[in-house]
Amino acid sequence: MDGGCTIEMPRQQHPLGTAPAYKTQLENVSFSLPKGARCMLLGANGAGKSTLMSVVGGRHMVAEESCRVLGRAAFHDTSLSAHVALLTGNWTHTVSFVGHNVPYQAMEVSRLIASHSAGVDPARISRLVQLLEVDESWNLTSVSDGQRRRVQILCKLIKPCEVLLLDEITTDLDLLARQDLLQFLREESEQRGVCTIYCTHIFDGLDGWPTHIAALSKGKLLFCEPTAALAGLLEPPAQLRSRGWGRLFCAVQRLLLEQMPAYAALLSVTPLASSTPVPAATPKDAAITVNHLSWQYPNGKGAALNNVSFELARGWRVLLVGANGAGKTTLLKLLGGKNMVPRGAIDVLGYSAFHDTELNTLTSLLSGDWTRQVACVGNGVPFQADFSMGFMANSLCEALVRDGMDAGMLSTRFERLKELLDLDLEWRLHKVSDGQRRRAQLFLKLLRPSQVLLLDEVTTDLDVLSRQALLHFLREESEARGATVVYSTHIFDGLDDWPTHILHIKAGEVAYVGPCSLAPKAVEQGSGCLYQTVRGWLLQERDERKRQTLNSVPATPMQEDACAPRDLPMQPPPPKAATKHASKFDRFGGASRQSMYAR
Repeated sequence: MDGGCTIEMPRQQHPLGTAPAYKTQLENVSFSLPKGARCMLLGANGAGKSTLMSVVGGRHMVAEESCRVLGRAAFHDTSLSAHVALLTGNWTHTVSFVGHNVPYQAMEVSRLIASHSAGVDPARISRLVQLLEVDESWNLTSVSDGQRRRVQILCKLIKPCEVLLLDEITTDLDLLARQDLLQFLREESEQRGVCTIYCTHIFDGLDGWPTHIAALSKGKLLFCEPTAALAGLLEPPAQLRSRGWGRLFCAVQRLLLEQMPAYAALLSVTPLASSTPVPAATPKDAAITVNHLSWQYPNGKGAALNNVSFELARGWRVLLVGANGAGKTTLLKLLGGKNMVPRGAIDVLGYSAFHDTELNTLTSLLSGDWTRQVACVGNGVPFQADFSMGFMANSLCEALVRDGMDAGMLSTRFERLKELLDLDLEWRLHKVSDGQRRRAQLFLKLLRPSQVLLLDEVTTDLDVLSRQALLHFLREESEARGATVVYSTHIFDGLDDWPTHILHIKAGEVAYVGPCSLAPKAVEQGSGCLYQTVRGWLLQERDERKRQTLNSVPATPMQEDACAPRDLPMQPPPPKAATKHASKFDRFGGASRQSMYAR
């Protein structure tokens, strides 16, 4: 056809002569929680946790007697909307709110807070703003994902409620923000009797927080009991405690291994990181070299990165840590060649980042941008259409073979990733959970071998076992193939013996880069020494910010005698602000998101 499009046959939703089948999402689930309970909801990806939270939150219609909240029908009694708050990851999927898909509307945080706080005690608003460290002068177009998430949580918690349903809402928060939020939720339950159900795959610092624990498996409730009745489950084996892992994390891992025994052989292998010699960085084997890099966003208040210099060798597994807004995502994007930098500022594998296109097949950047592209699941493949995981995976394999890759190597890698990520090739990506979709995205990105892997918060949706399996694969890539892995995360469960080096970014500058063994240590207790080390660093940063804020407050001037004559100079009128004409692409993150390095 002249138009460049060929249609062979209409797309079918299901084979002719058959009807679509409906899968039971929840089956015979029964439990009750008292006022003031803090219930931790556990389960693997696809277990039905988000579905259950949506039912309790009144998002799905069920029989009136099937689900009752505060004595009223969860779906049918609309008065519950004033007493129940459901905080979910659907923020990232809606275009009507400022989520990951639409952070590009020029929305000021002060306006957003004002629109949600009518009739609310100003003291509560001030407490939450201070607790979440939200700056009301922020614009949602220019803050990090973690800072944007803080604003979203703030808007949901401003108005007091009686039931809080939290479904994976701390994934973008750094560990201090997460810790402060959980402390606030504890106060809400103890002082106001708020009943909280918290669904998460992150267990850093959660030991002792829940009063109840519930677990789902394949849509069925395994148990919902007070924490005191689960003492046996929460007692971790000595070999796991010796690795610095928390009690709750060990209990969840054991529970999921019972449901998915195929992971047992893989995760029981003792890591070799402590016995593997770490190569020293030399110019000839440096994988990444950053030389006095400074960079800022257009119209930004200051440099996002300031005079950053470091060198990473081949085969290193580097853990990139820092507070929300420190510059981690910006750094990874620049390393991945997503924004222009001057030649010589960043060299990757001997090539200049952004300028040398040879890096397109040598490096791979896995980031949260997947969640912003509503129409694609990695490599531009749409997931709204009724595509199966197998169709997309096989299509990608065929494309890589056509590009010259060895079919046998790809087949071996295909099966290895399929096993580690527990992929079902029959999955339809418009029907699976966020965690299952994330596994598919990881598969599509990791199938092609890369010499440098840059990962920015890609494990936020994965359950405990899937996350550990991914880390195991990345360890294999670095030890067997010499790949350099830079992994940015706020999740430190089971991570103590994984990295060889740590890169700590503090307010856009390098605070520390080097082996884990030489990193400044904090008190080793709680949910693991790595967690405590990073927590100590972030606490120091917070204290420094507070001191700087106090020092920047101008002293109160002395009052002058009103009758004394004053000869004040004429002040020139303020310059007229330049008028900026917005591009029609700005609302979608077009022209306004183009970045330029600092000169």
